[in-house]
Amino acid sequence: MWDNEDFEDEPPKEVIDNSCYLAVDVASNIVAKGTIMKHSVSDESIEVMMEMCVQGEALLPIPLDEEFIVMVKDAVGHILHWPRHLVIRCSDLEKVNLKPKGKRAKLLKEEEVMAPMENKRQREVDEEKKKGKEKEKEEEITVKRRTRAQMLTRQRIESNRVLKMTACMVDNQLTKVETIKVQCEDDLFVNESFTYISWEDFQAMFTLDELSGAAITCYMMYLYEEIKNGTKRDRGICFVSSTAISPAGRQAKDKSKNTEEASRSVANRLSTRKDNDIILLPFNPRKHWVLAVLDMKTTTCYYLDSLRPSNVNPHLRQIIDAAMVLYAAQSGSNKRVKLNWVNAMCPLQPGNTECGYYTLKFMKEIVEEGVEVLIDNNVGSGKVHYTDADIDEIREEWASFMGLMWECRRWSKDVVLESTGVLD
Repeated sequence: MWDNEDFEDEPPKEVIDNSCYLAVDVASNIVAKGTIMKHSVSDESIEVMMEMCVQGEALLPIPLDEEFIVMVKDAVGHILHWPRHLVIRCSDLEKVNLKPKGKRAKLLKEEEVMAPMENKRQREVDEEKKKGKEKEKEEEITVKRRTRAQMLTRQRIESNRVLKMTACMVDNQLTKVETIKVQCEDDLFVNESFTYISWEDFQAMFTLDELSGAAITCYMMYLYEEIKNGTKRDRGICFVSSTAISPAGRQAKDKSKNTEEASRSVANRLSTRKDNDIILLPFNPRKHWVLAVLDMKTTTCYYLDSLRPSNVNPHLRQIIDAAMVLYAAQSGSNKRVKLNWVNAMCPLQPGNTECGYYTLKFMKEIVEEGVEVLIDNNVGSGKVHYTDADIDEIREEWASFMGLMWECRRWSKDVVLESTGVLD
């Protein structure tokens, strides 16, 4: 006998899986996955809800006109009418004929249907990796380009309107180009010459880092403009290019040849100085700026070094002494002139990178007060160190001058910026 417990009153109902794939044009072209909501919408269509898209750019076979939805990617989460023959139950997937052309059909497997989705995900992952590598490469290039200045903090920028405005202009525009060619006025160094300013030169000025020869030259352009067209009195001062006499500015490997070329450059400048008796010669023997001031009336050369060494730099002394001999020969004089060298007192730099700013400040004081400030041993007005305000004044003048040139000529790659008449 069988007990009633061995029989169930009602057999369990079969659970129907309503999940489905949605295709376009042909059953093998799966574009989305969803759930069947109603079977009897019409003989030709079924009501489905789209849950996931595989080919987002595909067009819906029956658009949602009222909501202006025509693409698959925009229909996720919406209830749609879908052609009955293009709705494929997930449970019936293996019954679908992929190529119904009389040949033996291949069964469509679920992993084959999901392949486009997996490929899409893989493409997104690959794209992210590619972007990451490009960003790393870009950052690496930026680090190489910015070098040391990138690691330094910009000093006293926010409180200075001119420096802040120039910094904003540089950050927004100068990073788009590599270097800017700046044309010097012919009278500045006699021969037509130019220099190149880069992002690093501005950044060094903003961070109080070491200045390049190009930055020094641009400030000499500013002083020359002030003498010629501005408010500075002409005290018979002329300039020698720092790159013409400094070792870093000359390419010869032979040191004696370097010295000879530098001496010739100074001698040529002396020959073309006209009525100017005071010659300013900024010099960088090796990562340190100093200034020589040659007074032709008294045949005296003043040496200003913000490190206050006990002796004059021997290389600079050799260059200028040889230049005086060459100049005498060019002038047709047989008289040998012996320079009187004076190691002048001047303010002492407190750190390792201020030498360029001190050199620019020395030049400014001599342009404003003449050689008398050297004769009276009063460079810096007796200060032990220049103040932050003194240095910021130099930075502001440099930035303001370069900003004026920027506005007059607009920076672009390989553009030539002329200094003539900018301050008129």
